[in-house]
Amino acid sequence: MDKYQTFYQPNPEIPDLVQRIEQQMAQWSVVVTSLSLQQRLVLQNKSLQASLALDHNSLSLVQLQELAAGKRVVALVQDIQQAQNALTLYQQLDQLNPYQSADLRKAHGAFMSSVSSDAGHYRKQGAGVYEGHKLVHMPPAPATVKALVDELLDKLQHEQVHPLLISCLMHYQLAFIHPFSDGNGRLCRLWQHLVLIRWQPCFAYLPFTAVLKDKTRDYQKALRQSVPKYDATAFILFMLRSIHETLNTELEQLELQQSELSNLNQTAHLPDQPLVDLTQFVQLQPQKVKTKTPGPWYKTEDQILKKLKKDNRLSAKTIADELGLSSRAIEKQLAKLKAEGKLLRTGPAKGGRWQVVA
Repeated sequence: MDKYQTFYQPNPEIPDLVQRIEQQMAQWSVVVTSLSLQQRLVLQNKSLQASLALDHNSLSLVQLQELAAGKRVVALVQDIQQAQNALTLYQQLDQLNPYQSADLRKAHGAFMSSVSSDAGHYRKQGAGVYEGHKLVHMPPAPATVKALVDELLDKLQHEQVHPLLISCLMHYQLAFIHPFSDGNGRLCRLWQHLVLIRWQPCFAYLPFTAVLKDKTRDYQKALRQSVPKYDATAFILFMLRSIHETLNTELEQLELQQSELSNLNQTAHLPDQPLVDLTQFVQLQPQKVKTKTPGPWYKTEDQILKKLKKDNRLSAKTIADELGLSSRAIEKQLAKLKAEGKLLRTGPAKGGRWQVVA
């Protein structure tokens, strides 16, 4: 591919990350088989919403789920159209081949239907990638796009490297070529996802794009670092770390959920003992039933959400102290609310913020 050829340098962290991800995927595959259809759809929608948000789509995860359920959503018309297009396309992923350029154009046509006038067609004009007013990347000339895409897909299909690396190279190189006038970012992420799904079908339910959304600046920086040298090493490392982090997070959250369900399903078994009539010893008096203050088994979720609406910087320990519960119990509730899409966390563990979405 002449000067547009992508290279990456040997790095000891790459094979280490690949090995770790392979081990995690064995666990993830087992977990996915135990999930309900609704739980799988939530994970897919989480990934889709994050990818759309990276392209400045305003729909929240809750709004996207309502849209998927056929409910009315109040948002920008263009954002709703893009989300509807994406939901339709995600139902057809098993029909797309990541190494076929016709499928790439078909996916773009579905993504950008009623949004872009040249949906499904390669760009016919020059393009530039900007950060604010600064040009950070000048993609190849439009006359070369078709040949570059065809050559790339053919080369990666026969490349003798691990599918994880193929998926990263696919993402990076398509971003470099910039085949379309609009919607390139979400197509690059989708095409990497398709390569990974071909390798491990359970990747369809891993929302690793959510990590990219939380690290938007790092994501864009990794792409920028690769472009000037035509060296994708920095980008590969960033993506592998993101996938590894997502697997850690999702496996931990699902483990917490299953632990909570197991605790709720446990019933106390009392030994068989004859009942003793105590009325002969104690004269029973009717008493007023007191309403119990909501606690960990009642409305803890509502209390947590109410507090975070007032102050989105509260820590789990602070909430636990205010509610008179353990930090561990509050952390479990927070993980459950995040998994249900009612709560989002932005920023680092220390100094970040909560966003109540339901």
